[in-house]
Amino acid sequence: MNIARFANIVYALSIFLPCIVFSASNVAGLSGSIEKIITNSASNPAKAPVFTVVSAGVTGDAVFSGQVTRHVDSTKINFEPSSDSSETAINPFVTGVFNSSVKTPILTASRSGAGVGTINITYAGSGFSSAPEIIIDYPTSGDDQATATASINGSGEISGISITNAGSGYDADPGVTVVGGPHFVKLTESDDDDEGRVFLITDNNATRLTLDTSRLAYGETLSDVLQTDYSVEVFAAPTLGSVFGQTASELDLSPANANASGGAGADFIYLYYGAYYSFCFMPSGSGRPAGWYSTSYLGWGLQNDVVLYPDEGFIVSKRTNGSLTLDFEGAASTSDQKMQLPAKDGAFVMNNPYGTDMILGELIPSKVFGTSNIEFKPGSGDTDTGADQIFFLDGAVWSQFYYKSGVNDGVSITATATARAGTAGGNGLADADVSLASGIVSNLQSCTATGNLSVDHNDSNHTLVTISGTAPLVGFTITFKDVFGNKINDNGDKELDVNGTEVSAGSGIKVFSGLIGDHKIIARPSSSTVVVRKRRDVNFINTGGTTRKWSTGQGGAGYNGNAKAYFLGGGNTTMAVATATVSSGSVVGFNFSGAGNTRGAGYQYAPQVIISGGGWRKVGAANPNNVIKDGEILEATEGIVIIRKNSAPGILTYFKPKNPFN
Repeated sequence: MNIARFANIVYALSIFLPCIVFSASNVAGLSGSIEKIITNSASNPAKAPVFTVVSAGVTGDAVFSGQVTRHVDSTKINFEPSSDSSETAINPFVTGVFNSSVKTPILTASRSGAGVGTINITYAGSGFSSAPEIIIDYPTSGDDQATATASINGSGEISGISITNAGSGYDADPGVTVVGGPHFVKLTESDDDDEGRVFLITDNNATRLTLDTSRLAYGETLSDVLQTDYSVEVFAAPTLGSVFGQTASELDLSPANANASGGAGADFIYLYYGAYYSFCFMPSGSGRPAGWYSTSYLGWGLQNDVVLYPDEGFIVSKRTNGSLTLDFEGAASTSDQKMQLPAKDGAFVMNNPYGTDMILGELIPSKVFGTSNIEFKPGSGDTDTGADQIFFLDGAVWSQFYYKSGVNDGVSITATATARAGTAGGNGLADADVSLASGIVSNLQSCTATGNLSVDHNDSNHTLVTISGTAPLVGFTITFKDVFGNKINDNGDKELDVNGTEVSAGSGIKVFSGLIGDHKIIARPSSSTVVVRKRRDVNFINTGGTTRKWSTGQGGAGYNGNAKAYFLGGGNTTMAVATATVSSGSVVGFNFSGAGNTRGAGYQYAPQVIISGGGWRKVGAANPNNVIKDGEILEATEGIVIIRKNSAPGILTYFKPKNPFN
């Protein structure tokens, strides 16, 4: 089966999945490598392949960083040239190198002594209208990096490489990168709601990029996302060749038998384009270069440059005996990421967006559920064919989930809470270790680490904050918002005007305080005061119409019944689970007793609190319409499949999963 509708492949895969052997649960952290091991020991592995969903969401270094200067039209964005020391304009791009028809060349360097002697053209590529930039890896020692330039022929192929500096300090043949072929633009504007969105570049000139806008949400325009003056990066798109290897020596998957048709003897990669298409690596032969090819459409030619979107997953099919170790290297994003909710009758394979274990309840926030055309549609039960669905590859089977209608599916504001290290037995979580309190800030004073006010401002690196309500305990993280006052000097005895001139009290420039944000409480002198490790920078003002607020969470809105709370991380050896009790549409507390709940164990530091609606159910499980499955784990390297059935009809839109790093 090389091409199949998604519904068919899911059920076909379930026949073979018991053969899968997984590595232990992985957490990618912020950078480094993610490892996945799959093994097939069947007597006829081609007929009993082992499948796993993986992703290549980590990305390499940016080849360009800058700001959008204007929108040329609905698909084009422009950038300003920079200047060198002689004030000569330097354009940001080489014309045509990012054209979607470009095939990326393969170049191989060989040393001569400790320098680069030759660069061979293993595959000439095609589609270039200008010679691309050539980058040779940095040397093992020293900073004498080799450099080279390329020339192209009339067919847009690399026809020659000229070494302009052999470099030195190389004790191994360096890699050679061609700055061309598929590239993405990524929005990097900090704190913007669309931060992390990417668009494939289809063409470019020296200052302009033309983008594929097919992944815009319904009614959304390119200028809505990549606004003028917003910061962006350009980076090489992950492709079949860049992720799995462009030559046989780089490849961990088994290649096809020499001159074999249909990929005989090979491991497959399945990608989804409205249907599943399989690809395999083929050695050179029959007049074709080595590389990736479609197993059913050999006439498509070399497919090394098939793009793997950073937010997409793909299926690896181990069709040969033995074990396969997949290593993905790079940096996992810690900024908020949006995920795609496809249009009606569409399916989308997605990677784990953050490269760390996540639970189902944090992938899709409670406020995303509903029956409108931009929401994830709940179902009345496990046989409701109109419900939107999620699939996990769970152990040895595809696990299918739906969200049950009527169970907190009208949430308008998702509740949040904060926890601290566990103080119950075995470092489990006591009731007092969780808080969703909030109130008003009424004063700021310089103090010592214990809250003593008898301290010179110059010697103080702490602030005593007076608040309304009951102050949270030591160890909680407290958030301050809209804290305001007159700016003070370093001594704290004078205020400063807009020019930095010292003025009398009450006359200084009014500014927001640096205390705005999150701080760990290190002391609690009284039930109405807390100490945080941050030097006071304003004389507090409690007037002006804006309320100065503090919080450790908030109860949300729109809940129609009790929800669930999960406490992730914190060094736990057993994850704590609680019922989030609801009153008047908001979460008001947590109950660790009852079926499925536990105070957990091993919380040496503050965990992250995930409050989920409690409506996720697993199709095919015992009592499938009543057993809560919000805590089902999606591992770091795994992906999910969303099938959209929303009859509103559902349109292409995006939602933002809970960020585990915030």
